[in-house]
Amino acid sequence: MKKLWTKDGNKTDKLVDKYCFNEGALFDNDLIVYDLYGSIAHAKMLKKIGILNKNEFNKLKKILIEIISLYKNGNFAITQEDEDVHTKIENYLTEKLGGLGQKIHTGRSRNDQILVDLRLYSKEQLSNTNVLINQLIDTFLEFAKKYEFVPMPGYTHMQKAMPSSVGMWAGSFAEQLIDQLEILKSVYKLNDQSPLGSGAAYGVSLPIDRELTAKLLDFSKVQNNSLYCQISRPTIQLSIVQVLTQIMLCASRFAQDLLLFTTSEFNFFEVDESICTGSSIMPQKKNLDLMEYVRAKTHTVIANQQQISTITAGLPSGYNADFGQTKKPLIESFKITSQTIEVLILTINSIKPKVEDLIKSCSPEIYATHFAYELVKNGMPFRKAYLEIKKNLKKIKSPNPIAFLKQSNHSGGTNNLKLRRAK
Repeated sequence: MKKLWTKDGNKTDKLVDKYCFNEGALFDNDLIVYDLYGSIAHAKMLKKIGILNKNEFNKLKKILIEIISLYKNGNFAITQEDEDVHTKIENYLTEKLGGLGQKIHTGRSRNDQILVDLRLYSKEQLSNTNVLINQLIDTFLEFAKKYEFVPMPGYTHMQKAMPSSVGMWAGSFAEQLIDQLEILKSVYKLNDQSPLGSGAAYGVSLPIDRELTAKLLDFSKVQNNSLYCQISRPTIQLSIVQVLTQIMLCASRFAQDLLLFTTSEFNFFEVDESICTGSSIMPQKKNLDLMEYVRAKTHTVIANQQQISTITAGLPSGYNADFGQTKKPLIESFKITSQTIEVLILTINSIKPKVEDLIKSCSPEIYATHFAYELVKNGMPFRKAYLEIKKNLKKIKSPNPIAFLKQSNHSGGTNNLKLRRAK
């Protein structure tokens, strides 16, 4: 591998290569096509300002498209011997086109190249996440509607508290994700800025057209200050991973609930065996390991958020090689979140409430507050009603649990979940 910055006869120690470049190079395989898009747009801009003539541009474009084809067919990959995606592509261009291949880097730095790659990658991944979250919301809402009036105890402090329903439980996840969609839109807008042309953080002394490359790459705007373009790399990535963390926290809540509610002690839901695993020693076991992995992977994304924060804390203005260490947590967080959403959709479609067990679990004490409200309706002050019911808890008898759910008509109550509006 010939590095773009190597002087004649100057070789880097192998340990330095291994320590600094190997891990990052492997993650660059996710960025190959975006680097090629950026190079095509940059070459077209160089043609406009006279650095390349039409024939030179066409030759470069042909080889860049050839690399896209090679990549899609599995014949172009970044290995541990390659410094990064930018070096790999430029070396290929030089091998094919000689001195013309060396012109592609005119007016840009690897610093703004990787920024472009990560912005384009993140744009696509955020769009894909948006689609997946909408599918997950639909799945939760359909489940909530189907079992809207299946009774279920509501818990506070891990103890039975008040009457709830499977519809309310499932609908709560849908509404949490709807809120997170709003955050996702804001983060998408923040990421949708072109840093190309900022160079190594201080611009270039050529009449480059940053507006043209931004338009060609479908960015909504040019990110203006060249220095901030570089500094914003971890800032924007942190914002992205923060919203992915919020999505994973919602997933973790669902996972923990389901793990608890499918124990033999609760027995609230039946789970299709196709999403369960077994034990190598206990023949009877049917384990919902899938949800335990969701819980664990949530902590990985949380750790990635923290990692980006701590890597960049206290760094001076300008480009710092520390930024390269944020690539892994960003890409890993996208992959974990997408896979988790798909897993949740599969899981929701693989469970059914055990209605009889759920009704049995709605024991009389969960109606205590509601009986206190009945006394309030007759004019008794709430605190007195509270004490009256508390003295007579053993006398409480359960009403019809399904009919009872239809008495709570206020917005967000069990008989007014507004599932259609949420959808």
